[in-house]
Amino acid sequence: MIKNLTICTPFYNEESGLEKYFLVLEKIIKNLDPNIELKILLIDDGSNDDTLKKLYMYQSKYKNYNIKIHAHEKNYGYGRTLKNSIIISDTSHLITYDSDCVYDYSLIKKFIELVNNQNYDLVNVSYKLSKEKNLKVNFFRQFLSRGCSAFYRIIFKEIRNYNLNVFTCSYRIYNLEKVKKINLISDDFSCIAELMIKCMKKNLKIIEIAGTNFPREYGLSKMKIFKSTISHLKNIFLIYFSKN
Repeated sequence: MIKNLTICTPFYNEESGLEKYFLVLEKIIKNLDPNIELKILLIDDGSNDDTLKKLYMYQSKYKNYNIKIHAHEKNYGYGRTLKNSIIISDTSHLITYDSDCVYDYSLIKKFIELVNNQNYDLVNVSYKLSKEKNLKVNFFRQFLSRGCSAFYRIIFKEIRNYNLNVFTCSYRIYNLEKVKKINLISDDFSCIAELMIKCMKKNLKIIEIAGTNFPREYGLSKMKIFKSTISHLKNIFLIYFSKN
């Protein structure tokens, strides 16, 4: 049973979307089992706008929410925030939820049910399983996601027994005791796939559930398709020759 939980969100130049994010956070907290001790970890990855300043303002506004802010001195990349969320969090489980709120926050209840009732170590979200899967996701991001998933399966035979469609979705819940033992290399978006691959190579119990990917309402996505493609190719090489 989950007794304590961290929800971590990374931020990079997201000041325009903070109001919506904290409205969603309110809903998450109100819908969460009150018996679960909740911690909120917000990581600013070297924003050069007023994101960090406003995060501290919201922290003061929501004093009852147990919010901790961790600020990087410069922009390291999404992977560094993911690695630091695992290092910093001191609860039994970690949920990673992006600041653009493009995934349905109510899936958190399903995450917790699957962990509590079936003892999953990782619950992954896939837009491919959603009935609205092709309506909400940019074509090039779909292409990158499908291509990366297929390529990872070809290279890493150990993961083929897992019935998973998406390796690049960051919206997940993790068993922290187990993922803290995993050494992550990547500092960019490909770290999301790296963590998934390494969890599968260690035979963690993983399930994938449907989730609709809604359009981003504020700001711009920080993921660059070409750069991410090159990063995933590099990631495959590094994981292949990595010992853990």
